[in-house]
Amino acid sequence: MNLPIPNPRPKLGLALSGGGIRAAVFHLGVLRRLAEENLLESVSHLSTVSGGSLVTAAIFAHSEWVWPASVAYRSEVYPKLRDLLTSRDLFSFAAVGWLGAVRHSHRVAFNRADLLARLLESSWGITAMLSDLPVHPIWAINTTCIETGKNWRFSQREMGDWTFGRHYNPSYKVAAAAAASAAVPYAIGALAFDLPSEGWHRTDPATRTPLAKTTPAMPRVRLWDGGAYENLGLEFLYKPGAQLKECDLLICSDASGPLRPPVGLLQRLRPEGLSSPRLFNIASDQIRALRSRMLVRDFEAGTIRGALIKMGNSVRDIDIQVKRGRDDYDLYLSDEESRLALTHPTDLKAPSKDLFDRIARHGFEAADATLSVRLPTEFPQPYAWSA
Repeated sequence: MNLPIPNPRPKLGLALSGGGIRAAVFHLGVLRRLAEENLLESVSHLSTVSGGSLVTAAIFAHSEWVWPASVAYRSEVYPKLRDLLTSRDLFSFAAVGWLGAVRHSHRVAFNRADLLARLLESSWGITAMLSDLPVHPIWAINTTCIETGKNWRFSQREMGDWTFGRHYNPSYKVAAAAAASAAVPYAIGALAFDLPSEGWHRTDPATRTPLAKTTPAMPRVRLWDGGAYENLGLEFLYKPGAQLKECDLLICSDASGPLRPPVGLLQRLRPEGLSSPRLFNIASDQIRALRSRMLVRDFEAGTIRGALIKMGNSVRDIDIQVKRGRDDYDLYLSDEESRLALTHPTDLKAPSKDLFDRIARHGFEAADATLSVRLPTEFPQPYAWSA
């Protein structure tokens, strides 16, 4: 008798946004909700920006450079990262220290992105090369190339952008790629990469298929925050109006901070003197809003399957959007607590354990409420947060 062949689990693509440590902790909570359904094993592609890149690097580093299974994530990786992220700043004077500030004075003044990469190695244990990453899942680390103005990506097997060309043996450290992905232009600055002179190929912009050998246009590029190009990390996996490129489902975790009015005496007296950071924030916010609307439109039209999980939305907020009610809102974070999580600064300082737990719980609950509506087959039952 021929037995029916079980349907394979859908390939899941994850896009993890920027947003500093706030985003890193929120994403850890979202991943905990996926792990409750044993869905981490279904992740085929990761696309990350800034804080999303930092926390993904930490996940790999603390699971022996493999993508963790769901049980291992819940019982081992998550607790390790809770201890790590709450015990030490990643980028601050406290993280560098007096002696470090003297020893790295030139980096503090002129090359803070390189200092961030060194701190990722020494403080977070991110010591591997890109070639040490697993083949599966494919992880795309998104940065922005100053020279081309395009989305420059690093992965285990390639680096580059569609105008510069792609190289298929990137010999750089994961810490350097993650630091470049998180290098906010006005706070940290670009990280320079000296490029190999051989091994470059011109590729098809749509498929990334190699077309012909090419010569690099310059010997080095300067890369900064992937959020300067697009803070959600969607482009690797999704083009508006088209089918998903690499996966069957797309879950985007958006922990981007809100655009706030300028603050401080200097901003009020001479706003033009600090125009570059403000313009960066305005442009980034508008790009994110447009991408989000396009993504939700394609979800609702049935063009693709997936969900957008937005930080700052309480369980009640999400229920209102879908005209759903429940009697146990007292079991979830309140509307005020959810919005307080969103107001945490976009920095790289260690949160307290209480703050970590609130933000991670918010990620878990926002994922639970959103995914049960958008992907009810995969998320049929609600889960309660347990510390």
